[in-house]
Amino acid sequence: MALVERCTRAMRGPLQPRGLLGCWRLGAARTTAASSSSSSSSSSPTSSSLRRSSLPSPQAEQRRALSARFLPVKGAASWVDEASVKPVSQDTLAGIPWAGRSTLTGLFLRVASHGPKDPLVWKKLAARADVIAHSLTPKQAALILSAMVRSGQRPESFLRRFSVKFVPSLIDQADLVDLCGIISSLSQLGAYCEESFNLAARRLGEMANQLDARQLSLLVNAYVRCGHHDAELFEKLLKQVPRRLARCTGKDAAVLLNAMAQLPHENSEDIDGEEAPAARSAVGEALRPALEAIALRLPDLLPEADLHSLTLILNAFAQLGFVQKDVLDLLTEELLASDERLQRLSPRQLAMVLNAAARLQLYEPRLLELLASKVRLSAQGLDSQALCVVANACAKLQLGLPTFQVIYAQVPRHLARLSGRQLAMLCHAWAKAHVHNDDLFALLALPLVQRAGQLTAHEVATAVYGYAHFKKSPPELFTPLLERFSSLLEEGAVRDGDLLMLANALGRVGVQDESVGKAISAYAACAPDIRNLSIQAVATFGLADLATSGQAEFGNAGQRTSD
Repeated sequence: MALVERCTRAMRGPLQPRGLLGCWRLGAARTTAASSSSSSSSSSPTSSSLRRSSLPSPQAEQRRALSARFLPVKGAASWVDEASVKPVSQDTLAGIPWAGRSTLTGLFLRVASHGPKDPLVWKKLAARADVIAHSLTPKQAALILSAMVRSGQRPESFLRRFSVKFVPSLIDQADLVDLCGIISSLSQLGAYCEESFNLAARRLGEMANQLDARQLSLLVNAYVRCGHHDAELFEKLLKQVPRRLARCTGKDAAVLLNAMAQLPHENSEDIDGEEAPAARSAVGEALRPALEAIALRLPDLLPEADLHSLTLILNAFAQLGFVQKDVLDLLTEELLASDERLQRLSPRQLAMVLNAAARLQLYEPRLLELLASKVRLSAQGLDSQALCVVANACAKLQLGLPTFQVIYAQVPRHLARLSGRQLAMLCHAWAKAHVHNDDLFALLALPLVQRAGQLTAHEVATAVYGYAHFKKSPPELFTPLLERFSSLLEEGAVRDGDLLMLANALGRVGVQDESVGKAISAYAACAPDIRNLSIQAVATFGLADLATSGQAEFGNAGQRTSD
């Protein structure tokens, strides 16, 4: 009874809670009072009637309103978090044309993270950034560019003007972190400016000894992606690799190796021209010590590396042609440590592992068995490029007819999207594996004819080799392919290896071509011997006299050597 009266007086009196704590106490007191009154009402009907008479209806409504207002106070901290993940409001976006550089940078980051994903909003942001670009600091520029990368937005007019006019001045003022962010973001956005990248290379060369492993990989990827081959910068960056491995994780080592695999080296064909051999040689000399240092560190890193890191490491070694048996054995053992790990391979990772195993000649029976079963299970998830890579890797690893039957079942699904290079890769894969499939070659003929005008010399030679291997020479296909090869010969875009491959393939099916005949005769006249040509090719192109004289000279040289 006394408790009910105290509650009534509290409701009639002025409510003056002191801050959030007072509100919480008031709510708790009401909850306690309500529970006590309910218990007393169950035992005494007189107290229940008295409570109804002492709490008029307006006061009850006031109590409910106050409870609804103050009881949820305990969740007030979550309101800020909830607001931070919501898309930026239209009221805030309306102020973009008047935003200062700090506000605009924050808007870029918030819109990139939480939306709205509206092209018009990004157009307004880029327009405002273009207006105040002259006042941006290096950190703000790096944050704005990284927001564009994250959201996949590429305002070309802004990026072109910004990279040419403002980036050079920002490079001189930027610290190391901001400079790496600017260069990496510009590379990913396709906003390449030779002057800006040259200035950044000069600055980065001076600060190379301060770079960590992650920054090294970011910069190498950025410069290679743009096709900016600076041998001096690459040498300085590679010299820092052994010094930065102590704090590397498995993921850092994988990303760094993947970046190093993109550098020009003996096995790469990324650079052309007169400076290509010198660039490859200079970078190759610095690349070998860095690779050996990483290989020595890998035994400590591999046990903690995840599946994606293991895949990247194996793929990088394959691209670099780095064959060190102990390291490859460790990688294979780590991949086979759990059958579940290989079963979690995504289709793209499966293609990378198969390609690396083929290039590094990893003929581990258990590994090949698991990879073959994974191909049969995951074939439907392969995209066009992965399908072609898997087919060629399976041919080199000799994974057998059942695997190729599964791969062939996926070819019709991708046929309309296959490029000329991919069509040639499929022809080569079936020929390399010696798997007869007339339906496949009939299926590929029409797309090859349609794409004949876009093929390179190597792709033409590879496609012809695939058909000729099974004694197939359909004139409706060979005619456009040989016409394309003839035009490439006139342009001087044919290498000796591609010429020899095509000549041997034509010799296998007895097909003569005038332009190929002239080119192979010129090659045979200049070559010390023609042992790279098959007997059928020699007979098809009438090179018997040259072959006889070449064999005679070779025999005389051997006789003189023995004497």
